[in-house]
Amino acid sequence: MRFRPVSTGRLGRLTAAAMLCAALTPALALAQTDADAGAISFEEVEDAYRSGDHETARRGLLTYAEDGRALAQYRLGYMMASGEGGPVDLVGAKTWLERAVAQDHKPALVLLARTYLSGNPEEADFARAAELLQAAVEDKSAEAGFYLGQLYRQGRGVEAIPERAFELLSQSARAGVLDAQFALAQMYARGEGIEADSAQAARWLLSAADEGHPGAQMSLYFNYERGQGFPQDPEQAALWLGRAADSGLPLAQRILGTALLTGSGAEADPVRGIALLVQAAEAGEPGAQSNLGFAYASGTGVAQDDAQAVKWYRKAADQRLTRAALALATFLEEGRGTEKNIDEAIEYYRIAYSGRSLQASQNLGRLVVEGQLDDAEAPENSLIWVGDAAAAGMAEAVDWLVAKAEGGEPFAYQMLGELYREGKGVDADTAAAARYYKPAAEAGFPHAQLQLGLLLAAGDGVEQNLIEAHKWVNLAAANGLDEAAERRDVLANLMTPEQIAEAQARARVYMRKN
Repeated sequence: MRFRPVSTGRLGRLTAAAMLCAALTPALALAQTDADAGAISFEEVEDAYRSGDHETARRGLLTYAEDGRALAQYRLGYMMASGEGGPVDLVGAKTWLERAVAQDHKPALVLLARTYLSGNPEEADFARAAELLQAAVEDKSAEAGFYLGQLYRQGRGVEAIPERAFELLSQSARAGVLDAQFALAQMYARGEGIEADSAQAARWLLSAADEGHPGAQMSLYFNYERGQGFPQDPEQAALWLGRAADSGLPLAQRILGTALLTGSGAEADPVRGIALLVQAAEAGEPGAQSNLGFAYASGTGVAQDDAQAVKWYRKAADQRLTRAALALATFLEEGRGTEKNIDEAIEYYRIAYSGRSLQASQNLGRLVVEGQLDDAEAPENSLIWVGDAAAAGMAEAVDWLVAKAEGGEPFAYQMLGELYREGKGVDADTAAAARYYKPAAEAGFPHAQLQLGLLLAAGDGVEQNLIEAHKWVNLAAANGLDEAAERRDVLANLMTPEQIAEAQARARVYMRKN
């Protein structure tokens, strides 16, 4: 859970400056006269914060926090948790907020709970957060009701009780907390803790969106665009997408910016499109970073600039966005917009391959065949990559697989069997497929066993032999292929009991030897 203020709409909105510079309590006002000589006064702390000098404000608050002033401890905890005036320090924030809570400083309850919900999930303390939030709920905090309701929805720190979650979120939503309204809309839509009610779901979703909740606005965009929960209405979809983008939601900015840039689904406005993509990209949205990379690579809406394309592709690729990693790898391999770097290109091709990019696999296969990537680093992956390159029509890749097969690599036999059976990169030849599948089947590869069995059963490229077919399909089933078990049963219906017994005997002999 990120550290961020809850959305409260018109009711109870507080800026960080307002929270920090709230009216002084009499006890803290006295601290201005009894602070150590030479220490910054509390009024100067507030002036520093208002002027944007957060480092001075954070340093000044430390004096009063150490002096035991609860309000200073609370404010210092906020600055540490949010990273204002220095690095984010959740440990330090918890320390000071715990001290403020120990002095019964009520606002510190929710803020401390949020620090326990922030950071890495492994470091979160949901039980302590729930305890603090319960105390804040009892003190009538609508914001606490939202966070505690979410914990009851998720079963974190407390038992998962949808009805209790619904109760808390309802109270918080009625008090004007926009995040709670959005969550309540989801609960009504899903029938979570309450009977499903599409009218109530729409009511709360529209309420949150009207008040400026970006997530609710984005949901309305998707709902109107797809006709889910609302009538399909492109104009309403565009309206809510625009509002979500105006609210600063990076995803909305990326979708709208791309549409305006390309004129797809919206009237083309390249200048505004690029501006929105830049906003989203600078906020870290990987899709926007990749699309901005494409804009610079192709000169769409901006002057063509390969160096800028590389910059933005890299940002998205480092977030493991498949299409960006593939594009960046290509630029690195070609030395386009950056210095040529095959090793780095391979690194990003691998990222794209992990995202199921066939083109990345083909390019990696090509690099293996060309000797630019050592296949010994990942031999099985290398065979798959070269197989994909071969299927794409690279004749040298087929030759490489043949050499590997003849060198005793059984998986290469299976890859060749696939190519010849499907006619990819080579002329379809079921006789050759069967010839290549057999060594792979004998080596124990289940897929090769199944395919060899099916060719024998059909007499496709080989002489029909139901006994041998049953044997190989049965072995594939024994190796865990569900499809093989189904095919074996179909084969059995075509065979005599004596043939089945013979096939099973041959399978047992194979298994004893292997």
